[in-house]
Amino acid sequence: ALKVLSDKIYNFIQQVLIIFLRFLFATIYARGNAKDAVLLDLMERAGIPNWRILQQKSGVSTSVIWLLRDGKGDLVKLSELADVANALVLSLSVFLKKLDLVD
Repeated sequence: ALKVLSDKIYNFIQQVLIIFLRFLFATIYARGNAKDAVLLDLMERAGIPNWRILQQKSGVSTSVIWLLRDGKGDLVKLSELADVANALVLSLSVFLKKLDLVD
């Protein structure tokens, strides 16, 4: 009887955890990233279909792409920002303005 009760408690906890994780991920994905809309527009204009291709064309790491998407471009090296700007067929100054990194 004790084993059956502990199995039921385990299953209940597991179901609650799954519900919580689904809610958490739905909330995160619903918000998106701070600069996704800006970057996706620039990518479309440059004929870049997805994040992986942007990363490959620019030669920067996936981490750099995530920093840019999260609106943390100020943490990215200037040379890497220039590489992404080049991949997007933009001057560095225009790219920095689009990301609100300069006035």
